[in-house]
Amino acid sequence: MLTRTFFTVLLALATACSGLATSRDPGVEDQGVALGIAREVFIDTSRPTKASPPFTGSPDRRLDTWIWYPADVAAANGPVADAPFAQGGPWPLIIYSHGTYGRPDNATHICEYLASRGYVVAAPAFPLTSSVSHTKLSAADVSDAGNQPRDVSFLIDSLLAHPRFGPAIDAEHIGATGISLGGITTYFASFGYPTLDPRIVASAPIAPGDPVYAALGFGLGFGGTVPAPVNVPVLLLVGDADVFSAATGRLGAAYARLWPPKYMVEIRNAPHVWFGDRDHVPPENRNPDCLWFEENTGMQPPLCEERRELIEPALQKTIVRYALGAFFDAYLKGDADALGRIGSIDETFDDVTLHREIAKD
Repeated sequence: MLTRTFFTVLLALATACSGLATSRDPGVEDQGVALGIAREVFIDTSRPTKASPPFTGSPDRRLDTWIWYPADVAAANGPVADAPFAQGGPWPLIIYSHGTYGRPDNATHICEYLASRGYVVAAPAFPLTSSVSHTKLSAADVSDAGNQPRDVSFLIDSLLAHPRFGPAIDAEHIGATGISLGGITTYFASFGYPTLDPRIVASAPIAPGDPVYAALGFGLGFGGTVPAPVNVPVLLLVGDADVFSAATGRLGAAYARLWPPKYMVEIRNAPHVWFGDRDHVPPENRNPDCLWFEENTGMQPPLCEERRELIEPALQKTIVRYALGAFFDAYLKGDADALGRIGSIDETFDDVTLHREIAKD
């Protein structure tokens, strides 16, 4: 039996990553849209932040948020800070949730790519699980994760009411995604009761393990939350070499629980840490999840006894971007061609097994 401490460390595999990978694969190039980036602070005065030493607690919840968006000013070295919005909006909104002790920019390859396709992408630093939060914790307090779906809802409220961002957002087309603990947050913001936000009309949890198993068994603060019978379109992105998922139940358990339309893109030989920006390749076919474990805990989970050739990290990221772009274009923009792309992703990439179930009329 895994201890809670062991599971907490597993969740931390989604810690801030570095090394942006790019690809020239067909279908995943950006759309030639210049990008802007902004940072905003949103404070929810209706809910407190609990004490978690050395943080003494607060009567409110503060979300330091990064926002990527289409802009009318381009720069060779990346998004332009506070650039004017491009013409052509309003655009769908996507909320990105980071993993344990992560940060809003630990998956820039995803956030920038989606913004380049004509989305506003907002990524908060959750108060007690981010390494860059104002609370300055030395490690994440994952017992606060149960409050994060409501943080997602508050962020949506705040962006829609914002004098600058509100007019640029299509309030009828809002999606959510996130990695690891951020995938669990996304799951419960979309499919949990009473935590779901009905404004989320397309959801794409990445490497979330089995969120229900994790919430029930490992003290994430989701007491009283149950799965809701809603048919929000969902894309699950998972890897069969993911140490995190191996610790949180059967691969595919979350998919089986959800209602159609639903897709699960299973990337063969894909570990956990390469879903974000990290791209370090250990020698001798070692799983980078296991290397992280050895360096940070001195432990080796059972899955680490296996050595096998893994997917190239750049290819794993390419598949992730392709899948997210096609899924959100299909269900937030009504793009029929994109629906075909997500439905045939296993024909586009040899490293993918696609599971899908489409609701019948």
